[in-house]
Amino acid sequence: MATLKDIADATGFSVATVSRVLNHDHSFNVSEKTRLKVLKAAERLNYVTLNKRHRPFYSSNKADSEDKRKITIGLAYWYATADEVIDSHYLSIRSAIEEHCKANEVELRLFYLYEKKYDDIKKENLDGLIALGKYSDYEIAALHELNQNFLLVDCYADHPEIDVVMVDLKVATKGVIDYLSENITSENGASTIGFIGGIESTLGGAVVEDIRFKTFTKHEKADHEAVYLGRMTADSGYEIMNNIIKSGHIKSAYVVATDVIAIGCIKSLNENKIKIPEEVALISYNNITLSEYTTPALSTVDLNTHHLGTTAAETMFERIKSGRRLAKKIYIPTQLIKRESSL
Repeated sequence: MATLKDIADATGFSVATVSRVLNHDHSFNVSEKTRLKVLKAAERLNYVTLNKRHRPFYSSNKADSEDKRKITIGLAYWYATADEVIDSHYLSIRSAIEEHCKANEVELRLFYLYEKKYDDIKKENLDGLIALGKYSDYEIAALHELNQNFLLVDCYADHPEIDVVMVDLKVATKGVIDYLSENITSENGASTIGFIGGIESTLGGAVVEDIRFKTFTKHEKADHEAVYLGRMTADSGYEIMNNIIKSGHIKSAYVVATDVIAIGCIKSLNENKIKIPEEVALISYNNITLSEYTTPALSTVDLNTHHLGTTAAETMFERIKSGRRLAKKIYIPTQLIKRESSL
């Protein structure tokens, strides 16, 4: 088993420097280049801290696990229960994490951050912390400070010690635009594709960058001027589409940020007797249950939320068990579900 001296020899740093980096001594000023070099060496040499070497872990064998301490993971959650009823995206991810923890006899404690302070998490003796939702750099740093076994779901952090599990929205959006441009045509024989989205904010009120919107505005086949942003609600989608229809500048197809927004768009188009998809095609994201039952049925990108949640839980289990410090950045693939709104 590797020692601190082995890592010091491999990196050229002193044992004291290696020790303080691996033990997350925040009073120790060290460059990110040095920190990353130490972490990579520790990962390569399979170094495990003394605390981790003697910490018992869960076992899939019930008989073996009786004499072992059950691990406890915290799930920091930014969404209110009322919001879950409107859009089940985060509910689906959360449920998958909860189910996977239960199946592996891992205790999961839920922290609703919109009503709890970070101190509530700090009081708990957690083996790891998963944060689900959208967070600012400041919020991410504050949560990471609470637990070094830290993982973000559906949010990105460019940090060498923070795990990330998220869907590949960039690839998904490129695929949606390409599909619409190849299969949907306007009166002049060419596709004109617009974007309808909503603005999301972190708990602290910072606006979240939408990868779907960012990818759309950089795609050569998209109409960069036909962009409409509102709220992440059906009412907002209904209002936006009504305004588009009144303006007389309706496009032959729209990429819509969520199924919930798209449901409002469909209601507006139906009321104005605009045929879907003959006159206007729609493709959105999330594949919530209601998307299959709209009129017409909604084409949507399935974000594989169950796999997203189970992967997050499995990655945390592995991190706690192995004592790994260097982060993993995992992207979950998506699937375009083609239904009547784009066929």
